[in-house]
Amino acid sequence: MINSKSISTCPLFRNLDLVERAQILTIGEPRSYEAEQVIFREGEPGDGLFILVSGSVRISKRSATGEEALAILEPNAFFGEMALIDFLPRAADAIANATTDVFFIPLSALRTLLEEQPQLAMKVLYALCEVLTQRLRETNDRFMSVFTIAQWGAGVQGDLIPLP
Repeated sequence: MINSKSISTCPLFRNLDLVERAQILTIGEPRSYEAEQVIFREGEPGDGLFILVSGSVRISKRSATGEEALAILEPNAFFGEMALIDFLPRAADAIANATTDVFFIPLSALRTLLEEQPQLAMKVLYALCEVLTQRLRETNDRFMSVFTIAQWGAGVQGDLIPLP
């Protein structure tokens, strides 16, 4: 069960005061998923964001060779937030790894709240920027690891791949 205290452990809402957290709680709803149940699929409309309360969720993309997991999320993580910014369809699948409880916040209600409460909006959007910056740094590190491995492998054959 999610409450004001538990919502404060989500990085997106950690800077909100008690009243602001209560406002978030009033626009959302709890949802439950069984293991391997799809929460959303790549290409579907982004209709809201999710806070992972319990269980585990994998974010993945489908490829010619099958499913490729991009991330495994644990409680207090949030996902589905990209639609808040770009209004585009889902960029990946979200699938419950185990019995999972989430708190779903409809995008339309969240946008309305952010428009009506500029102070709350600043706190949420700043926290979102912090998390997205961290994710970008991690992606950059992984990207460079792939290039390093590619260079070592190519170096054995004498063809180095130039790094960007």
